[in-house]
Amino acid sequence: MNKKIIGLVGGCVLIAGLAAAVAVVSNKQAADESSSEAEIHNQEDDVNPEDLILSEQSADNVSSIDIENSTGSFTIVRTKEADKATDTAVTFGIKGWEDIPTNTDISGTLANNTASLSANSIVLEDCTDMDKYGLGENAAKAVMHFDDGSSFAFRVGDVISGAEDSYFAVEGENTVYSVKTSLTANYKNKAESFLSLVMLEAPMEGEYPIVNSLTVKRDDLDKDIVLEYVEDANNENTGGNAANHEMVSPIPSYLSVERSTDVITGMFGMSASSILKIYPKQSDISEYGLDSPLCTVIMDCDDGNKYTLNIGEKYTETDEETKTSANYYPVMLDGEDVIYAMDESKCIWASLEPTDITSSLVLTTYVWDIDKLSLKAEGQDDMDFVVKGDDKESASVTLNGKTVDSERYRKFYSFILQTTAEGTAIDETPVGDPEAVLNFITKDGSKKQEIAFYRQDDYNCLITIDGISCFKCRASFIDVLKENMELFDTDKDFIQTWS
Repeated sequence: MNKKIIGLVGGCVLIAGLAAAVAVVSNKQAADESSSEAEIHNQEDDVNPEDLILSEQSADNVSSIDIENSTGSFTIVRTKEADKATDTAVTFGIKGWEDIPTNTDISGTLANNTASLSANSIVLEDCTDMDKYGLGENAAKAVMHFDDGSSFAFRVGDVISGAEDSYFAVEGENTVYSVKTSLTANYKNKAESFLSLVMLEAPMEGEYPIVNSLTVKRDDLDKDIVLEYVEDANNENTGGNAANHEMVSPIPSYLSVERSTDVITGMFGMSASSILKIYPKQSDISEYGLDSPLCTVIMDCDDGNKYTLNIGEKYTETDEETKTSANYYPVMLDGEDVIYAMDESKCIWASLEPTDITSSLVLTTYVWDIDKLSLKAEGQDDMDFVVKGDDKESASVTLNGKTVDSERYRKFYSFILQTTAEGTAIDETPVGDPEAVLNFITKDGSKKQEIAFYRQDDYNCLITIDGISCFKCRASFIDVLKENMELFDTDKDFIQTWS
């Protein structure tokens, strides 16, 4: 072969070889500089599965976990051991904050996820630059201590780009592993994130205590809002129209079931948006206006517990990134050493008005629960009913001492039940004498009430209950009431509507 041709071929081979070598070196450098998922070398087929086991302990045997991350240092400690007999899981809290409500679902993930831990893969052995993986001195560090005196120390690094894993290293070793981010992410959290934002735990379904009374105190209210439990308020005879509680202040009133339930039992399970201060000093309490609260809510339960929620002045917080604003109230439960921030929409007592929860029903007492009912109206004969019997079948009724048809009485009383409040009249004072007055007492004596109707003008009527101004209704109701009184001794249908 021609020497020139041989030399040319040899030169080409040499150049190609050098180019390939350069490419290999360049690719190697690029791979070394990358911290992406592509850097994880494919050793799964060659790695012994046992080499991926990092810890083989039980979460039940974890006594404490020392954590250091960018937010500071703190220790998670076991607050209750597992009890297999009662199927009770181990629980953990923050050392020094053991008496502060803890989110045990989150604090428990630390031991549950890493006491027994295996890596998904080996990223790099004999690593000389741990900082590149977020595993240097700025890494989240943890030391898990076990009951047998052993420990498991490790570091949690950066999240691997485009993957569901994070870099991980055992303390003192230079092997970089990949571990599921979901197992280790909480090691980067601040201590406060392990505390519960639920201020008062809700009882299990069916174990709620009866709220005997709920009181709302605010300076802008002339009288406290007081709601009290009524034994038979919602029994089957009322058809479920009445709530289990009634308002006794500032006016006597039935309550709307839908609108009053959260007010009465909403303290159970109420959650905050954030924690403002743990173990606040008196100066902190004053700073948030809780030494002289805007509102105080007192819930008195039949299990002997009484809960007092103090609410400070509303404040606005603006998110610097989104430029959106939200309103919060600083709140604090008596007996708890935490000031929470509660979203304005959840802190319903801070702006509650009586009309927000009152029912339009003026009377709800079941027809056969009435023992005596009397009715007086201008220009009409007085009507005094006495009712015997507890149901339709056994009932007997007398009017002014004369026996009348019990079904006729039932229909007349049904009309009276339609008395509808169309507004409250807390601050109004009745003028003159009432145009109509209804009095009744129940058979068990638990309820005795006087309802009086004052015509204010051609359109409006003021209703008082036991002398207290409560509601407004249309004046035409009085006219229909009088007409139905006249119709009682006839066989004509009672009038059921008014304009």
